[in-house]
Amino acid sequence: MGNVVFGVQLRRRRLPAVEERLTRPRRLVRELPDLDAGRLRRFIRSGDLAPCFDPAEDAGDDGLTEDCPICFFFYPSLNRSKCCGKGICTECFLQLMPSKTSKVVHCPFCKTKAYAIEYQGQGAQMTSGKKIKQEGEPNVNETKLRVHSKSQITDEIIRH
Repeated sequence: MGNVVFGVQLRRRRLPAVEERLTRPRRLVRELPDLDAGRLRRFIRSGDLAPCFDPAEDAGDDGLTEDCPICFFFYPSLNRSKCCGKGICTECFLQLMPSKTSKVVHCPFCKTKAYAIEYQGQGAQMTSGKKIKQEGEPNVNETKLRVHSKSQITDEIIRH
């Protein structure tokens, strides 16, 4: 009786299991006074940012690691810049993001304005921008919309 609906399932985004220690930056070069640790933790747990993996100084024999072109450490997976598809670790990304007083950040690789990233999770590695270019032009508008929404997310991390 009542308001029962049969055959309808709610689809919830399943949050990845991320160890608590991987939700906190541990090797930042400069102090980030306006960093909201709670929001950062939520973005990592929701899969919007790569976890703060333990860095390795060399690539493993398995070939399943990528190097961050900023800090030169190797990680299981990296965030990807929306504009050119280059990888960057979360801690280097946090150091590039603007403080409350600074202006828009340009991509450190291709100098595109309004730098934004995405994280596709482990196993979704792209070693170059070739795959993005092969997907073709029809996805350009969709990508621009995602860039805008991700840049709003990063603004929220820094400013709140």
